[in-house]
Amino acid sequence: MKILFIFPHPDDETVFAGGTIARHVANGDSVIWICASFGERGGISEKRSPRLFYFAYFLLGHFPFLIRVQNLIICWLSIFRKPSKTLLEIRKSEAGEVARIYGISKLHFLGIEDMRFEKSIVKIEDKVREYIELYQPELIYTFHPNGITDHPDHRYLAKSVIKVVQSPPADKRPKILGATIPAKVVKKYKLPLFGTMEISQKIELNEQELGKKLQAINTYKSQKYLWEIFLQKYPELLEKEYFIELV
Repeated sequence: MKILFIFPHPDDETVFAGGTIARHVANGDSVIWICASFGERGGISEKRSPRLFYFAYFLLGHFPFLIRVQNLIICWLSIFRKPSKTLLEIRKSEAGEVARIYGISKLHFLGIEDMRFEKSIVKIEDKVREYIELYQPELIYTFHPNGITDHPDHRYLAKSVIKVVQSPPADKRPKILGATIPAKVVKKYKLPLFGTMEISQKIELNEQELGKKLQAINTYKSQKYLWEIFLQKYPELLEKEYFIELV
């Protein structure tokens, strides 16, 4: 079975679908990972700015407010922060090591400018179409159109993948599963995330799958704050992965 995992930045695939990747590889499926951007405008764990959002979350604890703050920060960064070639190379290297950890057969970068996906919709669609035609996958994983965090890059990529897949006749379309979080989990922990009421698949990770996922997360040293400040406080978000059928 040929499967594409199409996610915006290095680490998105692991945080929201890492155990599922490990399961498909272990089952002998041909897994291809398409990473749209290098995340070259994002923060790194040594910097103070990427930690502020998570500090605000633990201090204030209400998701509607923080989602808006996050979007304002992303908008500001997309305008005023220059792409970092150093960070690009770091995150590219981290992604290559993560692909090796999972045993992913192929990794492709689309080279879309970080935090500016809206301006590259045509390029994204053309590239996604190219790889779908090349690999003829039976199944595609990406984000739910709400992006979970409401990050614009997440939303624009998911919508582009759905649009491309819906173009051919129904009998020739691969199935798309969008990574999501149940609304009840969001409510339970007051998470700064957008959840969904419906869930098509809940994947409960076994020990080996969770081990691969944690190994991959720890490889993303530039994004280390995600693990240390946020993810490890909510084991349920690591041990279970959720998807909804989009096409």
